[in-house]
Parts: sequence; structure tokens; C-alpha cells
Amino acid sequence: MIMFGGKGGVGKTTCSAATALHLSSSGHKTLIITSDTTPSLSDIFEEEIGDNIRSIEKRLDAVEISDEAILNKWKKKFGPDFYEILSHLIDVEGLDNESRHQLLDYIGSAPSLREETMLDLIIDLAETCKYDRIVWDTAPAGETLNLLNMPAYIRKHLSAGSRVFEGLDKIGKKIIGKRSIAQIMDEWSTASERISRYIHMRSAFILVANPEALVVKQARRVVEILRGYHIALHGMIINRMITTADSQSLRTLQGMQETYLTDLIKLANGLPVAMMPFSLKEIKGKKALKEAGGGLIKELNLQG
Repeated sequence: MIMFGGKGGVGKTTCSAATALHLSSSGHKTLIITSDTTPSLSDIFEEEIGDNIRSIEKRLDAVEISDEAILNKWKKKFGPDFYEILSHLIDVEGLDNESRHQLLDYIGSAPSLREETMLDLIIDLAETCKYDRIVWDTAPAGETLNLLNMPAYIRKHLSAGSRVFEGLDKIGKKIIGKRSIAQIMDEWSTASERISRYIHMRSAFILVANPEALVVKQARRVVEILRGYHIALHGMIINRMITTADSQSLRTLQGMQETYLTDLIKLANGLPVAMMPFSLKEIKGKKALKEAGGGLIKELNLQG
């Protein structure tokens, strides 16, 4: 899984779409996913995608993961367990059908559960559909970094909760069929560990940045947090570089960019860096994306 992350508006979707299209053109069965709440994959590829997997061309599928799809995934996979636990804490059976559904919707929309379910959904797609590559156009940096830390956060709290309910089970309370509440929570913890292993062992994080003051500041924070989460940074894309300056204003901007370019290359610390030149034309449509993707694949060593 190749994750493209960074500050909002730096060009993550364009870079991820270009990479995915070139990978598929090179023979890799590829899925591109966006988890941005305002997805633009449809605009980039110039065709409607939505939250069902859609074939873009041979060996390339795409999906825009919606909040509704995440909630439905949670209700299907974890809803029954929550329902069983809640039935021992409140009179769930006494509620009408609509109220029961609303209760599960409310629980499933909690930020931590939403993020954990999103990761679970992405990894299920990666493993069940047997893609060679998953390209993930992530949400803006802050949301994504919180998401990547969620498995560890979930495991920590599940572990504490499991011990509490284990004590209740031992005195004959809260037994659910053949499984105790503690056992259910242990199963959730195991699922969370699976997500964490996938992120750490089978993922590459590509940081997308522009040579601008605020973006550089955010990029430093992202690299620092990734290091704290023990998630490897594979490389960096520096987007919107001015390579040709034929006016005084462009030359001035180019001079400003040089300072931030130096900062970003230093931040990359020897990792692969790809440059994307500034263009007055939007990079959209398959032809333009393929041309851009070839350079990114080569410079970032993503072909293997």
C-alpha cells in the first residue's frame, strides 16, 4: 500500500492518481482509494467513481470511500457484537427497530471507530481483491496521522476494558452465549493488531509538499509524527516547482521557492525525492496522468 499524505491542497490526489495509472499500465493490478471527505478522484480521472469499486481501465480500479460505506462496514462486521454487549447494559429489545438502528449508527459514527473501520475496510479490499498495489489518496495530514495512530489507541483501551469485563465474567455476569465480553474485546484487539501490522510492514508513506513556508512547517510535523509511530517515510514529492521564470514576478517566486526547496530536501534526509513542475494547466485525464506518473515512479523507486 502506497499512502500519499500531506497538507490539504498540495496535490496528493493528482500525484496518487498519476502513480496508480502508471503502475497499472506497467502490469500491476492496482486499486486507488481516496478517504478524503471531499474526494476529487472523479474530477481527476474525468469520470464518475463513487463508493463502489469501479474499473477505470485495464488493471486499474478506483473507489471513493464515503462515510455511509464506512458505517455500513462497521454495522456489518462489529454491530452484532456491540448489540450483544449493549443488550446486557440496557434494554435494547425494548427499543423499536428505528431506535435500535439509530443507536448503532450513533456508536458507529464515533471518530475512533470510524477511523478504525476505514483502515479495516481498506485492508480488506487489499487482501480479498488480490491487488498488486493499493494507492491511497489520504485525507489532509492531521486527519490521516490521527487515523494511523488509531490501532494503537484502540488496542490500549480495549486491553483495559477487557480486564474489567473479564472480572465480571468470572463472577458469572455478562456472559454472551459461548463468548464472554472479554473474549469479544480480545477479538477486536486482535483485529486492531492486524491493521497495525499491515500499516507498518506492507505500506510506504509518500509525503507530498509544496515549496511554501506553511507547507514546510507542516511537513516537518508529519515526518516527526511518523517517526514517533514507527511508520517509515518512503520518499517525498515536491510539487509546483517553478522551473522556467520568464517574468520578474516568477523569478521572485522562484527565488523564494529555492529556500523552501532546500528545507524539504534536508527533511527528506537522503530518501527519494521527485519534483513536479508548476503548470498553468491542470493535470487531469488519463493521458496527462500517465505522463506525470512515469517520472514519479522512477524517481521514487516505486516500480518493484
